[in-house]
Amino acid sequence: MIDVTEHDFHPSRRIARSTPNSPGGELAPRIRTLATDTVTPRDRSLPAALCTVAAEVGFETANGTDSANATAFADVLEPVVTTVTLLEGYVRLRLTLVDAAEALADWGAPTVDRDDAILASDFLHASAYATVAETPVPDRRRLELYRLLLGGSTTLTRQCLARADADERADANGASDGRFEAPATLAETAGAIGATVVGASAETRTALRRYSHAMMTALASQSSATSDDDDPRASAARVLFDPTCQHAVVTDEELAYATPTVERSLERARTALEALADDAAGTDVSSPLGRLERATRVPFHRE
Repeated sequence: MIDVTEHDFHPSRRIARSTPNSPGGELAPRIRTLATDTVTPRDRSLPAALCTVAAEVGFETANGTDSANATAFADVLEPVVTTVTLLEGYVRLRLTLVDAAEALADWGAPTVDRDDAILASDFLHASAYATVAETPVPDRRRLELYRLLLGGSTTLTRQCLARADADERADANGASDGRFEAPATLAETAGAIGATVVGASAETRTALRRYSHAMMTALASQSSATSDDDDPRASAARVLFDPTCQHAVVTDEELAYATPTVERSLERARTALEALADDAAGTDVSSPLGRLERATRVPFHRE
């Protein structure tokens, strides 16, 4: 199993690298601070966790459990995880412009100036693209990463605009239309980038994209259905990042606040994992595939 826990993934290093000649070099200090503060710490970021474990699955599918190339793996992974966290910050700010109460629920800043949010989000968006350029992969694969990022960010922009323009409508479960579309697209993009950066097969990429989209939909739905202090998304990130994370074994019957949306999404996530099982190097609870499976259970169990 590949251990990347000792590597520094904090995106503020790249934000701080901007010079007067770079796109963000002349940002006002308050804009730069807002951009930096918006980025979720890696260990609490579900998109970062999905990107990381997707890369582990793709790498071990091709290389087995041999960790001889662990350093090279971490060097390849680090820039794209940063890309994902920067894109997550972009989405967070864009959603703030639509619904400040929802987007800032777990954020200390009580208000954000609209113009500042637009400038900071644009800076994070540009920084996400710039970080891909630092990924030590062949040019063809880097182009694939750019295409994934372009496709994901284009969809995200369209979804955020749709949220801004749409009337509030309740679906059968009481959630507004499109409420979880942007987070799910972000997660899907993160999973696809993680799988692609290590050269995973098309089948593996597709399965990890579907898993990531379904899991974020379930977790975001779960977060809206409960007032528990521990966000299910943060709980899932801990399970995905930490092979030693200790949790009680839980079953489907122990699901709490399981709306039809949550149940359907979890079923889609587990179906996606079934497509990976045959090629997985390991399926124990600490393996990448094992952690992906546990993440479909642990954040949803009843204490």
